[in-house]
Amino acid sequence: MSLGVRSCVSALSCAALWCALAGCTAVSAIDPSIFLKNIIVNDVSLASLPDNTYEGQYTIAMPPGQYAMNRHFDMLVQVKSGAYYALTIKDPSTLDSDADFVAFKGRIISGQTLQVDGVSGATYSSKAMLKAIEAAVTR
Repeated sequence: MSLGVRSCVSALSCAALWCALAGCTAVSAIDPSIFLKNIIVNDVSLASLPDNTYEGQYTIAMPPGQYAMNRHFDMLVQVKSGAYYALTIKDPSTLDSDADFVAFKGRIISGQTLQVDGVSGATYSSKAMLKAIEAAVTR
């Protein structure tokens, strides 16, 4: 192979490697705040729901280049007298004792709303959890 061809092949190989790596670690073309605003969490009236424990799951579809520690939640939602009474994170089980998520669940119960600020640094996980709660009480 001539030096020119070798240089061209080497340059193409480097470009292909760079593209492959960039594809794995690309910066999202979607602004995360806009992406999250498009995932609407609806408040649900619990007044007509019988006292019971409801289960809901949600997996957030991540935009390219974004990461969430926990993007899937399986929640148990206990409704009593038309109100959120208890929220249990069934999966991932390790989060049920995390102080930030305990406080997050407390804000939902004390405010009786899903319109609460998420856990700082866990925005996608917070949104997925809220959507799992919504799913539980809308089935």
